[in-house]
Amino acid sequence: MVETAIEVLSELGVEWEIIVVDDGSTDRTAEIARELSELHRGVKLVSHPTNSGIGSAVRTGISSSSKTWIFYTDCDGQFDLTELQTLWNIREGADVISGFRRHRQDPLMRLMYSFAYNTLTYIFFFGGFKDVDASFKLFRRSVFERISIRSSSSVADLELLLLPRKCGYRIRQIPVSHYPRRAGSVSCESYRKGIFAWVRIAPIIEMFLQLVQLRLRLWRGDV
Repeated sequence: MVETAIEVLSELGVEWEIIVVDDGSTDRTAEIARELSELHRGVKLVSHPTNSGIGSAVRTGISSSSKTWIFYTDCDGQFDLTELQTLWNIREGADVISGFRRHRQDPLMRLMYSFAYNTLTYIFFFGGFKDVDASFKLFRRSVFERISIRSSSSVADLELLLLPRKCGYRIRQIPVSHYPRRAGSVSCESYRKGIFAWVRIAPIIEMFLQLVQLRLRLWRGDV
């Protein structure tokens, strides 16, 4: 993913940096990212001592960045990084550009609880977005001078759309390709075999509570 990102960013012809956020992983993520940072100028590693959740990782990545535009994605290979070019080409007409998965390539159970989550957010926040938890987003850095991401879970992806909308920023969603997961696992699953999976309740409760907190924040106008 890092090497592909280098190729894509080099073709854009812009000054770039790649920030790898290691969220307390127990594999060789930090070691490999450190080696890449030594090989490639512009690649940076930021590590959390313990796992803090995807929202915390996104917040760390944003606060560690220094460029005018910030692009965020997962590192599990489910998105095609070459499609960043499409987002980049239309950046002047928006402040936030978010990809939504054209044909989502996930197991059935994953699709089911993602549908439930998207439906819940539609009811909570009066709709307005497709595929709120897709992690393929491009932002003007100035957006984060007004908003702050507080969720530690994947509710952060929703914050990244709702809070800019609340502040009047221009948001555009476009379709992007999606592929089967090549590495890693879903945070709310403890075991998977084929289309079936054991679901962990604690992360789901955490996400629900953070959705409620986000709804209260928006009612108060606290962004």
